[in-house]
Amino acid sequence: MNQGSLCLRNGVLYVARHEQTAHVRPYDFDGRALGPGFSFRGPVGEPCGLGGIEVDSDHQVWIADSLAGQVRAFTLFGRESLTLRGREGARDDARGSFVQACDVALHETDDERLVLVASGGWRRHALQLLRPDGTLVESLRPEGSPLKRFHGLTRVAHAGRWTFACEAGASRVQVFRDFDFHFAFRLSPRTGVVLEPVAIAPLADGRCVVAVGGAESALLLVDAAGRIQRVLAPHGTGHGEVEHPGDVAVEDLGGGSAPRIAVIDRDAERVQVFTLEGRCHGELEALPGSAIGDLE
Repeated sequence: MNQGSLCLRNGVLYVARHEQTAHVRPYDFDGRALGPGFSFRGPVGEPCGLGGIEVDSDHQVWIADSLAGQVRAFTLFGRESLTLRGREGARDDARGSFVQACDVALHETDDERLVLVASGGWRRHALQLLRPDGTLVESLRPEGSPLKRFHGLTRVAHAGRWTFACEAGASRVQVFRDFDFHFAFRLSPRTGVVLEPVAIAPLADGRCVVAVGGAESALLLVDAAGRIQRVLAPHGTGHGEVEHPGDVAVEDLGGGSAPRIAVIDRDAERVQVFTLEGRCHGELEALPGSAIGDLE
């Protein structure tokens, strides 16, 4: 399995994993599957390279396929409804290329839907904004410069005016406002060790939950400036700990409702659900590609 991917929308947790075949399934927060989900492979039946997933307001599941270099949208019944293909003949680091596509995020308003595609590697055009018909709107500038490069993007998250790009290769998060570079931050605890952010999920109040990979794996709550406020889950394999997380998702409904956090770790073999206080509610007993399970 790879590291897996998560999306939280309208009280539904979508979990995606893959080996040769990718599997996607929706769950509630008691760990019950809300349907059979679906499975798929590459465009002509070859193995799929599952990157991140996102779910839009029409309940389509958007998936970055890193092996095919495409972004694909599926209905909840598994019918492929849309495919964004990289520009034919484009070199690896060029506008319109989706080589090493690793994640996808959506910007939705009453008037439009835009698609953010993130790609790994050392690339200038690693974070691109497109319309659903594949028209390129713009390529976001790393550090606000046309001469800079992204170094090892792993995940992208978007909320309102804000875009957050986890740049694990540079151990930092780049933050964009209205798709223009705003600032970047690194996670530096008191020990002085620079941590490696691999996934991020924004909260409504400007704070973010950040999943950290490597030997210092952790789940962190940071303020709007990227300063660490709280360790939600330390490194480890036990209950309420995380080891090599692959993705994190948050649903923050506001109005007094407590945000709910899901994190997938241990090479996509575990999904746990946390509160903002760091309390672990439990873990999904079984994941897509296996039998249905409940929270422990």
